[in-house]
Amino acid sequence: MTTVATRPEVAAREEANLRAVERLATSRPLLVDVAPAGDVIPGLGHSTLLTSGAPLEPEQYTGVQRQAIVGGALFEGLASSPEEAWDAVVGGSIELAACHDHATVGSVAGVCSASMPVFVVEDAESGARGFCLLYEGRQPERLTFGVYNPAVADQLRFLRDVVAPTLHRALAETGPIEVKTVMRRALLAGDELHSRNTAATLFLTRELMPGFLSVARRDHDAVAATLGFIAASDQFFLHVGMASAKLAADSAHGVEGSSVVTAMTASCREFAIRLSGCGPAWFRAPVPIVAAKCFEGFSQDDVAPMPGESLIMETIGLGGSAAAAAFALSNYSGGTAALMRDMSESAYEFSVGEHPELRIPFFDGRGTALGIDAFRVVERGIVPRIHAGAADRRGGHIGAGVMTAPMECFEQACAGLAAAPATTTSP
Repeated sequence: MTTVATRPEVAAREEANLRAVERLATSRPLLVDVAPAGDVIPGLGHSTLLTSGAPLEPEQYTGVQRQAIVGGALFEGLASSPEEAWDAVVGGSIELAACHDHATVGSVAGVCSASMPVFVVEDAESGARGFCLLYEGRQPERLTFGVYNPAVADQLRFLRDVVAPTLHRALAETGPIEVKTVMRRALLAGDELHSRNTAATLFLTRELMPGFLSVARRDHDAVAATLGFIAASDQFFLHVGMASAKLAADSAHGVEGSSVVTAMTASCREFAIRLSGCGPAWFRAPVPIVAAKCFEGFSQDDVAPMPGESLIMETIGLGGSAAAAAFALSNYSGGTAALMRDMSESAYEFSVGEHPELRIPFFDGRGTALGIDAFRVVERGIVPRIHAGAADRRGGHIGAGVMTAPMECFEQACAGLAAAPATTTSP
């Protein structure tokens, strides 16, 4: 538990939090490229796999996440069988690393290998970059949900060999795309930009369309296939948003004395957060189970402890904090409009401020709650509620719902900030 802070200590922390939130709000992400991960992510070698969550020892990965790690190794040609792949991971010849430590975030298991394509988002002012894998598609069986079979491998090759090169060429024609403009419009059109990205995907496609038309003059079939994939993928924009949120959150990291959350993530075992003023430290608790509305044929008993890093959207005032912008989502995730309104309203209680650009129409254009303050979470006893997908314990996507962040992480983080050295650095 935290100790009682003096008034000057509280004032200093609040001032630091305002600086961190200003960085969150003023980050200007541009979608600049789609490229093979190994070509653009610093430190990602051919025998390295990135995965979701705060780092664990290889033996600690289980279930959906372990299955995805094995599948990533097989796809990259690092092993010829699941057994050989896992032995190589445990033995260290295949290195595992946390996505967050490489300016990257990953959906669900988040497995990223060198040949897989990623969105490249760049800050217009600093030139800093954030990365995220492409959305894999709406089919229930995906590598991100712990499934690797011939159909999944074919889809990964389609993304690598058709969709990614087409997006790369289209972006070369259009030039950088202002991501925040897409986000702002999408909130006004019914998205909360975590579990619902329908409008954002349409607006992004509109921005890309001149580039697609230009590329189609030379390669009509690739453009047609890419547009067909996007048209069937309402969540396509999410991964652009995740890379942008990672970029913004990293820009707010390293503010001495700040208790603003700059990362939330989950592995198969743990939910973990970072604070701006606590350097590279992770504060961890057992991962909660998503309270899900399951697809037909599945039940809550089938839901796995689920890894994932789309939680990064919550750190920039989207997802649960913006739930009241997306009442249509309640039918998909099993909630109600009243619950979604309450999720957004309660977020103001634990947040430092409001976003000056990203606004919720239902609240008469009020900015989304911005800057989760670990001290406010603990003092007010209100934790973030997070929109999330649901994974089957055997692998696969089986529903969607709400994950409630564990209070234990925030209590540890408050104690960690009190004990932090006087100077912190970004990870």
